[in-house]
Amino acid sequence: MSHISPVAPPPPPPPMNSGVQTLVAPREPKVVINIPGDECSWALEYPELQKGCYLSRVCQYAPPQRCQYYSVPSIQQVGCVLKRSAWILTFLFFQVGPTCGLTALSMLLGGQPTAMDLLTEAIAQEYTLNGELFSGQYLFELTKKHLRGRGACQLHQGHLNCSKVTELLSAGGCLLVPYDADVNHAPCLKSGHRAHWALVVGFLVDIQDKYYVLARHGKTRNLAVWSLDLLSQSNANLTEFAQPKGYPDNDFLLPPGGIGGPLGLNERCILVNGLPQQVIHVR
Repeated sequence: MSHISPVAPPPPPPPMNSGVQTLVAPREPKVVINIPGDECSWALEYPELQKGCYLSRVCQYAPPQRCQYYSVPSIQQVGCVLKRSAWILTFLFFQVGPTCGLTALSMLLGGQPTAMDLLTEAIAQEYTLNGELFSGQYLFELTKKHLRGRGACQLHQGHLNCSKVTELLSAGGCLLVPYDADVNHAPCLKSGHRAHWALVVGFLVDIQDKYYVLARHGKTRNLAVWSLDLLSQSNANLTEFAQPKGYPDNDFLLPPGGIGGPLGLNERCILVNGLPQQVIHVR
């Protein structure tokens, strides 16, 4: 069930109380993987990247021409709580509910504010009902506000597979991107029925000059390796809302014009640069 927001677009949210305390992520441990033979051995010093390329069957036996990415942590265990005589693990950057866009933004910001803090703010601004963000404009407003003093952002309209995006990534930028997620979270073409948000943190160019992006999102610890062309096609096919299977009785808020409209997700992404995180230059 969807509700169309009656106004467009809402003004930027007011400043938040900077005194809100959030969990600080511990240092992420090395990823231990068992990869047979010499597959992706060029990335031995970068275990997450090696695992991502191995799982995606990218650059299995030959190193890429170029590869770099932001040092942005993935899902991390930050502690545990006792609930009903059982210890429950707590995680930072793990998506809870339909909060993929807010989780991706929290990743970008290093967990401060958390996705739950952003959810409270987004509900107050009438951007969302449950955490869903079917508007690139709304997430852009949140990103712009919370990046002040830490970087700069721009709402991109058009295909992702373009020189503007690749030049930004080459210069050390990153992207917040909506797309249709398949069962393995890779980009697919479902007309927006499986809309999801990811944070693109880097890129890889193989020996055939094929361009891939390196991405994180709130449903897996793994560093994803996706074709930029396929991600661009998936982003451009976001035109229709479908009731998420996991939330049959929930209402969801759509922007005026729906997800395929001018405030929606279709051919929209958020370009970000000037961040303080380390850029890892692999090749």
